[in-house]
Amino acid sequence: MTATPTRTDGYDVYSLFNHVIAYRITLQDALENDMLVPFHYFGIADLAIDDKTVDDVALFGKLTSDDRADHIIQKIEEYSVRKSDRRGLVFCSRNEEARELSRLFNERGYKTVAISGETTDDQRNQAIARLESGGLQYIFSVDILNEGVDIPSLNEIIMLRRTESAIVFVQQLGRGLRKDPSKDYTLVLDFIGNYQQNYLIPIALAGDRSYNKDNLRRVVKEGSAAIPGCSTISFDKVSEQRIFKALEEGKFGSIKLIRSEYDDLRRLLGRIPSLLDFDKNESIDPLIIIDKFGSYPAFLQRYESECPFAFNEKKLAYLKFASGKLAAGKRLADLLALDSMIDAYTTGKTTGAVLPEDASDARSVVRTLTGEYSSKGEQLVELVGEGKVRLADGFAAALEDGDFLKCMVDLVKFGMRRNAMRFGALYKDTNFVLNQKYTREEVCRLLRWEKEPNYQNVGGYFHDKETNTFPVFVNYEKDPDISITTQYRDRFVSDRAIICISKSKRTLESPEIKRLKRADELGMRCFLYLRKNKKDKDDGTEFYFLGEMHPNGDFEQIVMADGKTNAVEIRYELEEPVRPDLYDYFLSSFDE
Repeated sequence: MTATPTRTDGYDVYSLFNHVIAYRITLQDALENDMLVPFHYFGIADLAIDDKTVDDVALFGKLTSDDRADHIIQKIEEYSVRKSDRRGLVFCSRNEEARELSRLFNERGYKTVAISGETTDDQRNQAIARLESGGLQYIFSVDILNEGVDIPSLNEIIMLRRTESAIVFVQQLGRGLRKDPSKDYTLVLDFIGNYQQNYLIPIALAGDRSYNKDNLRRVVKEGSAAIPGCSTISFDKVSEQRIFKALEEGKFGSIKLIRSEYDDLRRLLGRIPSLLDFDKNESIDPLIIIDKFGSYPAFLQRYESECPFAFNEKKLAYLKFASGKLAAGKRLADLLALDSMIDAYTTGKTTGAVLPEDASDARSVVRTLTGEYSSKGEQLVELVGEGKVRLADGFAAALEDGDFLKCMVDLVKFGMRRNAMRFGALYKDTNFVLNQKYTREEVCRLLRWEKEPNYQNVGGYFHDKETNTFPVFVNYEKDPDISITTQYRDRFVSDRAIICISKSKRTLESPEIKRLKRADELGMRCFLYLRKNKKDKDDGTEFYFLGEMHPNGDFEQIVMADGKTNAVEIRYELEEPVRPDLYDYFLSSFDE
């Protein structure tokens, strides 16, 4: 039995038991089954301490200043319902900080002590006994009380150090969650500085190891919903923005992170994981691996010492193309068509491809899988008659390799599972799901456009005549380095209305503006795709789909910031309100 199967020292516990796990329980499972006391977590902005502090002396001065001690005490008193019988652990970043803050607390009338690795076992035991008896209110320490210490009466956990490990965070949180007749809940105060790894906080609280930024933002905005039972999670405005900033700047596609998470899962399973294994075991989102390496097999071929295959460039190209188009599961019809053809080919069945009944959808699927839609496409299937397709000869020959076939089947099954998880509830008669994210390429393809357009021509919007669709792409925060003639002031009026700016050099008499004025009359469908900005290291190419919208008749010709270039402000009314957490996120600022 162990509380730390995934260890920070890299030791493989699973191999001791041939990777057979009799039972596994997470923090969330324990809370749901009433095995732990509930906790009330508050993320509180610490004083201006950040990763940019280079001078160690200056950093220590900030960590142990009178102002910081007063700030911590003020928040403890503000959030503590229990004014007596306090029994708290305060986790600090360094021993000197723990000793000095303990001294400052004692000067202000609190009963505290600091312990460290230099403290003897007897001294530690005495400090714990004094805390349990009420002779102390707080013990300040660094890491020595993370695990292996049983103090059931603890009712406060104060975190004053940066979160550098989700495992350590949960260990420290768990010190206060033992049940005891003296408490109904545990108060957790986390003082959050401006640190690059703050994104680990929602990962730890929700137990979400997928590194999916949308999931983690929702934990911050709707934290209590992510925790079972009576526990609650709340962040103040500044700490919330600090975590959003860390999420935006987080390098979730780094090779170091990918390999670390992969190695953890491989140790757990005792074998090379399939794509489906990542989701089943709540590990890192394999789409992060695909985005980084083109395909999961390409990653394995590069970093897995026991990789059973060595695919040539053509097979890797097939896998990269199929992974990019299918793995995320954004259109089930593509997956069903390819799956049916692979199954027929490998089993000798004579059934044709499973294609959508809608003719335009069927044509779009065929254009995707034949590679005709994209200039960089690979040919997985080929047309053999009106509406009839079969596997392309080159792709079929590649499937004769059992390892390649296994990788393709794994990819298709994974894509189908992702579709069921995230993309099943289609919006109206479209191929999109509200509040999910899509690249420009995916938008135009799923709108059933015949050819992939030149995205420089698309820009912020484009009208496709054949489908009569008009997608609008908005960067809500503009890059300050772009030309002042393109720094449009797109902005929400409310959660159901947005003002978007036309391309530059447009007037009320421009053909596209006149067409927009008649959009409903012409049956032109306008859709909104919005992202916060392009700075996000991993999500910068994707836009949230916010549904269909309609120009409401408010068109105003304006002059851009250069004082001479015309443009037009267009107000649209959205059919669906923007989801509250997304609306807050789009409008939030990271400036403190």
